[in-house]
Amino acid sequence: MKAWVATVVERVQAVVAWFNRTRVGRMNARYGAVNGALLAGGIAYAGLFSTFAVLTLAFTVFMRLLGDNVELRDAVVDAIDRALPGIIENGGNDGLLTPDQLILDSGLTVTSVVAVVTLLLSGLAVMGSLGMAVRAMFGVVAPAGNAVVAKLRDLSGFVVLALAVLVTAALTVAAGTAGAWVTAQLGLEAGVGALLVRGLGLLGAFVVDTLVFAAIMRLLAGARPPTRDLWAGAMMGAAIGGLVRLLGTSVVGGARGNPLLASFAALVTLLLWINLVARITLYVAAWTANPPAPEHSSVRPEELHARQRPNYVTVSVPATLTWDHDPRTGAVLPSEATRVEREDTERERTLQRRELQAALDAALERPDSWWSRRRALRAARRAARDVRADRAEDQRPD
Repeated sequence: MKAWVATVVERVQAVVAWFNRTRVGRMNARYGAVNGALLAGGIAYAGLFSTFAVLTLAFTVFMRLLGDNVELRDAVVDAIDRALPGIIENGGNDGLLTPDQLILDSGLTVTSVVAVVTLLLSGLAVMGSLGMAVRAMFGVVAPAGNAVVAKLRDLSGFVVLALAVLVTAALTVAAGTAGAWVTAQLGLEAGVGALLVRGLGLLGAFVVDTLVFAAIMRLLAGARPPTRDLWAGAMMGAAIGGLVRLLGTSVVGGARGNPLLASFAALVTLLLWINLVARITLYVAAWTANPPAPEHSSVRPEELHARQRPNYVTVSVPATLTWDHDPRTGAVLPSEATRVEREDTERERTLQRRELQAALDAALERPDSWWSRRRALRAARRAARDVRADRAEDQRPD
C-alpha cells in the first residue's frame, strides 16, 4: 500500500514538474512571482475611477469630428457597451451614463481647460498602471526615457484604445453594408446574410484587438519581444478577449445575490469586468515574455534575513546595503542566497584550514608521550584530507 502511494505521489510530482517547465507553467509562475492578481486589482481600481474621464474625452472628440454620422455614432456606443458592459445606454439596455452625459459642451474657458486637463490626467492614470503591470510580466524594470516620455507613452495607449473603439465601430458598419451588398448580389437568404455580417464583424474585431494587444506590449509598456512572440501573444489575447465579450458579464457574475452590493451592482460588475480584462492582458503578456522556469533554491532570498533586525535593506543600518538587492525597489535578489551560501562555505573552509594548521603545529611540537604524538598526527591527516576534498570540489567542472 505504501509503495503504491509513493508511486502515485512520484507520478504526480513528475507531472507537476513537467507542467512547470511548459510555456503555460512558466507563464503562470511569472504571473504569480510578480503578484499579477494584485496588479490586476490595481488596474481595475484605477480603471473604475478613470473610466468616466477616458470616455468623456474620447466621446467628446468623436462627437466634434464625426458625430453627425448617426449610424457610426450608434455603432460607437454599441462598441463601448461591448467593451464596458453596463456603462452606457445604447437603446437596448440601461446604463450608468447616457451618451449626452459624456460630451463636454462648454466653450473654451479657463474652467473647461482645467476640466479637460484633469480628465486627461485621470485617464492617463489607468494607462500608467497598465503599462507598469505589463512591464512587470516581461521583467522590465523601467523603459528608457524621462517623465515626459512616460506620459507620452501613456497618452499613446489612451489614443490606441480610443481609435480601437472607433475602428471597431466603423468596421461593424462596413461589415453590415458589405454583407447586405453581398447578400443582394448573390441572392442569399436573410439568415445566411446575417451570419456573413456577423462573421465579418468578428473578424474585424479580432484584427483590431490583435493590434491593441500588440500596442499595449510594445508601445505602452515599452517591451521589445521577438516579432513572432509579439504577434502570437497578441492574437491569443484577441481570441480570448473576443470570447469573453461574446459571453458578456455572465463570466464575472456581478453582485447578483449579494444584498449588501445590490444597490451598487452595476459598479461592482464594471469593477469585476475590468479586473478580468486586466488579468487576461497580464497573462497574455507573461505568455508572450516566454520566461525561463524559476530556479528553486534551497534558500529563498526573502527568508535569508527574516530573523534579523532589520530584515530589509535600509540606509539606517549600512551593513544591509551590502546585501544583493534591486537598487530601485530594495527587494533582496535571488543572488543574495548564493552570496550567503558562498560566505558560509568560505567560513567553513577557513575554519578547516585553521584546524589543519593547529594540528600540524601540535604534531611538530613532538609531545613526550607516544599516544599524544599519534593523536596529533591523526588530527593533522584528517584536517588535510578535508582541505584536499574541498579543493577537489572547487576544481570539479559544473
